[in-house]
Amino acid sequence: MHCRWIVVAVTLMSVGCAHSKRTPESELPQYEHVFQKPLAEALAATRQLLEEQGHTFEETEDPNQLVTQWKGPGKSASRAETHTRYLVTGIVLSPRQSVVRIFRMTQQAAGNDVEWRNHWWKISAERGEHMSNPFVKAVDLQENDAETKRLAMLRGAQHGVRDLELEKALTLRLESAPSVEVISGNVMEAKRPTAVRAPEFYLDRWQEEPPTAGPCTTSVRGLEELLHPGLTLIIGEQLGSREAPEVVGHAVCQAGQTGLAVVLGLSLPASEQARVDAYLASPGAPADQDTLLEGNFWSRPYQDGRSSRAILDLIDRVRALRAAGQRVTLVAYDTDVLRGSERDAAQAKVWTERRARKPDEVHVVLAGNTHTRTTKGTDWDKDFTPMAHLLKGYPSLVVLEMSYAQGTRWGCDLDRSGKLACGIVGATPAPRVSAPAGLSPYVQRLEAPADEGFQGLLYVGELTPSMPAILGLREAPPPSSMPAPPPIHMKPPIF
Repeated sequence: MHCRWIVVAVTLMSVGCAHSKRTPESELPQYEHVFQKPLAEALAATRQLLEEQGHTFEETEDPNQLVTQWKGPGKSASRAETHTRYLVTGIVLSPRQSVVRIFRMTQQAAGNDVEWRNHWWKISAERGEHMSNPFVKAVDLQENDAETKRLAMLRGAQHGVRDLELEKALTLRLESAPSVEVISGNVMEAKRPTAVRAPEFYLDRWQEEPPTAGPCTTSVRGLEELLHPGLTLIIGEQLGSREAPEVVGHAVCQAGQTGLAVVLGLSLPASEQARVDAYLASPGAPADQDTLLEGNFWSRPYQDGRSSRAILDLIDRVRALRAAGQRVTLVAYDTDVLRGSERDAAQAKVWTERRARKPDEVHVVLAGNTHTRTTKGTDWDKDFTPMAHLLKGYPSLVVLEMSYAQGTRWGCDLDRSGKLACGIVGATPAPRVSAPAGLSPYVQRLEAPADEGFQGLLYVGELTPSMPAILGLREAPPPSSMPAPPPIHMKPPIF
């Protein structure tokens, strides 16, 4: 008799477990759904879906995220008020593949005691409140400029779960629309841009398959010790080499691989920013490269190395890193209308204002080594105030000088008659930045800052010239009709 009751009890318990409520964790998808859409289109559809449900959005620093404002209150079974918001995160898998995750965030805030009539429930609730952690900050229900209530400091637990129903609705919206049939005359065909240069001119990264091991092919030894949110890393270079932009590209990739938001600063005029932004959002095809190079900066009569093919390749590498999902962007921080200290003051202002808006970004700023000095004055201008001098109050400022082996680069200089001439020039390092050729990139910290203020060295190797970008992929010609000399590493160093 007792055995039969035990069997019945076990059976009832089994049925109860089988019909127990599923937890949010058990409803997580086993696989992520990949949209065959650019992330920008998928996020735009998500925004539209949430707006149709009455949600409004807050600004976010990450362009791959959406955050709605708190919506509520709604009454729960207890005296607490429930507020809801949505967090949307996007992941770029390729230029036309993306993943979108939608999280529903809920927060409970204390309600009004007057609404409670059962005093025993009130006493029990107040006892639980007495035993819980007190306020860390006072409740602030003041309205902000947008006349929405700030609820960040309300007490009560916050919970976030994947909203699979909304994700399903988004999937249907993006992938269940009627098929489009294209017949002659019903669609205006967009004008196809055509390349204006020979095929061998163009960078070909846009048609390469992403490396299976990730976009970062080379690591910079010693860089990981410097990386942290809020870092400003200024790198002084000799303009016109292939190696400096290449190693800086490795550093940017390595920083972006950690998940940090990285901003690469290049000494391009701010007037080029719109073209740069358009290029970063493009596939990087030949016609896109032509559009980028339409700016006056790339076709100046005197090309000083800031508009080299290596710099063009560095811009293209940032585009590829963004397409691979890294939080990397590029800022053209220079000006072509100011000179001397005024120019450097304008450069520094770009970074101080950006740091104030986004304090956690990692800034990697590439500049000619005159602008990276943290001390005032030069041999030709005792009153000159460099950009880095205006930024030296940053607690997280690190200035590195380029270390290299003797070689050549593209540069401009004044001849004996005072006329500006640009071409292949020699590059012989001073003893303090000299290093042998053939090593992998590395960062070396100095025991004490140098007289110019830099705190370390970034080794890039033996310098070779990078021609102006508008000349295309060319080998640098020898400086005269004499036979080209043997490679530099085959000759004894002069120091």
